[in-house]
Amino acid sequence: MKGFSVPERWRGLPLLMFSSFLFALMALFARMLSGRLSVGQVVCGRFAVGLVFLALYYPVMGHRPRFGRPLLWSLRGIFGGISVYLYFVCIDLVAVGPAVLLNACWPIYGAILGYYFLKEQVSGPLLGGLVLTTVGAGLVIWGTSMVTSSLSFGLGAWAGMFSAVFSGAAVVALRALRNDTDPATVFLSFCVFGLLFGLPFALADWRPLAADTVGLLLAVGLSSAVAQMIFTYAMGHVTTAMGGVGSQLTPVFSWLLGAVFLTEPVAPLALLGAALCILGVLWGTGLLRKLLAPAAVQP
Repeated sequence: MKGFSVPERWRGLPLLMFSSFLFALMALFARMLSGRLSVGQVVCGRFAVGLVFLALYYPVMGHRPRFGRPLLWSLRGIFGGISVYLYFVCIDLVAVGPAVLLNACWPIYGAILGYYFLKEQVSGPLLGGLVLTTVGAGLVIWGTSMVTSSLSFGLGAWAGMFSAVFSGAAVVALRALRNDTDPATVFLSFCVFGLLFGLPFALADWRPLAADTVGLLLAVGLSSAVAQMIFTYAMGHVTTAMGGVGSQLTPVFSWLLGAVFLTEPVAPLALLGAALCILGVLWGTGLLRKLLAPAAVQP
């Protein structure tokens, strides 16, 4: 519409929301592989499909990778690969909803790292948001453990929390790269280093493949590839903190998908923790105050 313009920092939010749903689908498919394939195999499947996706993408689009800053490009892939492996460990040991929620706390860590390394402005309430998300994550762990008989829940919870830290670092590197690097080249780093990181774990615990597990691996890889490309593109239009806000629908979608398709138990205490986590991210990144603030009167 002529004369109507959307601020650049908001242009990526609709795409971030769509990518959140695709990331939730990826978590659901990964959970369906729990106990059937090793975590290393699922990680390698995700990144192998991503590389095939890029092998088709570049010729079709007529583009070539642009490696402007090799060190930063490598760090994005290394941090991302570690994060994904820990994330899939959490999904393997814990229900989908809590696992995704623990990983979704990355915006707080990303905002802190973005402040120190990218000089992105962080508001004072960030500390309050960090406290809320920490308390919320604790309630998620406590509530879910009350309805989970698995002795490995503790390991899964720690894996989920540390995956959030590495996710924050990976997104900060991604945000820095998006100033002069196209989304496909950034995604290429993620796939290359993620595959290299997961390969030793896959070979150490290789399990036979079947037609249905291969199909689920493809679903994990395709949903992840499309979601990551959309997310990477959108991050070129928002700050690290604002990008975290848009991704907070992923836990909501994941909880719903897990309850509907996997009949996973939903503990009320865990739901309270999830609400606190999301509230903490919204408050810490400043979006909640903007939504509640009265609209400015136009002259």
